[in-house]
Amino acid sequence: MTEIATDKNNPERLAEAARILAGIVGQQYLLTDIAERRVLSNDIFGWADAVPCELAVQPADTQEVSAVVQGLARLDLPFYVRGGGMSYTKGYVPDAPGRVLLDLRRLDRIHEINATDRYVIAGAGATWSSVTEALKPYGLKVAFGVPFSGGYSTVGGALAQGVPSGMQGVLAVEVVRADGSVLRSGAWGRETSHGAAAPFIRDHGPDLTGLFLGDTGALGIKTAAVLRLEPRLPYSAHASFAFGTYEEMAACMVALGTHDFLTRRVGLCPFKSRNSAKVGFRESLKTLSDVAANGSSLRAGLKDASQMVLDGRGFMDGVNWSLHLSTEAPSETLADAQIACARETCLKHGKEIASHLPRAMAARGYSVRGFLGRDGQRWVPTNSLWPLSRAVEVATAVQAFFSARQKEMQRLGVQESYMTTFGSGYFLCEPSVYWSDEVGELHLRHLEADEASRFRSLPANPEVRAYVANLREELVDFFYRLGAVHVQIARLYRYRETLTPETRRLVDELKEVLDPGGRLSPGNLAR
Repeated sequence: MTEIATDKNNPERLAEAARILAGIVGQQYLLTDIAERRVLSNDIFGWADAVPCELAVQPADTQEVSAVVQGLARLDLPFYVRGGGMSYTKGYVPDAPGRVLLDLRRLDRIHEINATDRYVIAGAGATWSSVTEALKPYGLKVAFGVPFSGGYSTVGGALAQGVPSGMQGVLAVEVVRADGSVLRSGAWGRETSHGAAAPFIRDHGPDLTGLFLGDTGALGIKTAAVLRLEPRLPYSAHASFAFGTYEEMAACMVALGTHDFLTRRVGLCPFKSRNSAKVGFRESLKTLSDVAANGSSLRAGLKDASQMVLDGRGFMDGVNWSLHLSTEAPSETLADAQIACARETCLKHGKEIASHLPRAMAARGYSVRGFLGRDGQRWVPTNSLWPLSRAVEVATAVQAFFSARQKEMQRLGVQESYMTTFGSGYFLCEPSVYWSDEVGELHLRHLEADEASRFRSLPANPEVRAYVANLREELVDFFYRLGAVHVQIARLYRYRETLTPETRRLVDELKEVLDPGGRLSPGNLAR
């Protein structure tokens, strides 16, 4: 069903917006169907108070984004910006009637790959998997910690939401401001007499690139990004370890803190340890040829793949907390030596187990299957970042938070889980919860056909969903009191109120300069 969007308070203004936007992008890229607008206006959590956007527009390039924003500015219409839709903190979810949504997935071109100067220019709507595939013939990869959901999540979305300790690999961004003007940062922002400036370095004057990273779309619309490239090393090694408690695993992570050669560091709780092998096992089987190809040798790769089949789904049975590590190197000897160094540290805290999970993760780089449980249970995480030195303390505290609520959680069928990682000086604790509920269209579109069919008829469970929403608010407050910082801030986490008065004033002044009307992603970063 197609409808003309209306605003009871100002239908003429929205009708004029529809006319202007259709003239810019073409009628087929102005979405007015109410069902489609509902899907685009909610995220992975599925907020009960989400308000469908009045219009959704899909521009094709920076020029169209600029023209759209100028049109909305003339009409004084607020708008949000959406990438792949894989977030869960209300970053693009309209908060009131009369909002317009910019869907940037058509900005998906890989504009340039410069193997000599080691950068790639990618449109904000390009998925991480498409960037990865484009770089493979060059033997290069982005120097950036890309999301697990990179088969669908986009470059612009990750840069806006933030990735722990990964933003150093962004050399420059192209940004459309709230008035429709376009700027570029870093060396890309230079004016030259002989064509476009080469965006080979970020460090050209004040760091304007950093200004627009992690802003959840509140300061500007990223339409393209320049990402630094590094060699794709030919040899890899993997290892997995089991621990009796979260504290033991966290202590091991602290001990591994100087092992910067580790390229994958994934910690799983008992629930995740046992279910990851089962939820993703079908996907893992599909990657067996890749597992073989990714082995240090063809023979070793075939052995890895064959062992995965022999061990089957039960290879993590009996495992509680588990840590999964990978490393890459220019030689097989060095890769094995690096993982041996990590092994020596880990064995002081736990025991070694089969390393099928990190091998499968390396072979199948991106997956969104984990955004539902094995039987279609809904899932939502809540991230927190800490100094690495506080890892054991945080592990104890967050378990106590859920233990105090366990009786009610069990009554409602809510299961907590934890995803954990660490990097240079930081510790990430990301508790998640699972619960039985209807599976929305956003999820169904990203599942294989048989699973989508199986989960489509699951009944709605508004009581438990409301409980989960409240539980997350309590967890956010708990993290705030304990001193956490966050990525994907949007409108879930506290940001503005955590700042010192001087820092808060600067952030407010930047917002006022860059978006004086407050029309761009209203409410983001404001909490």
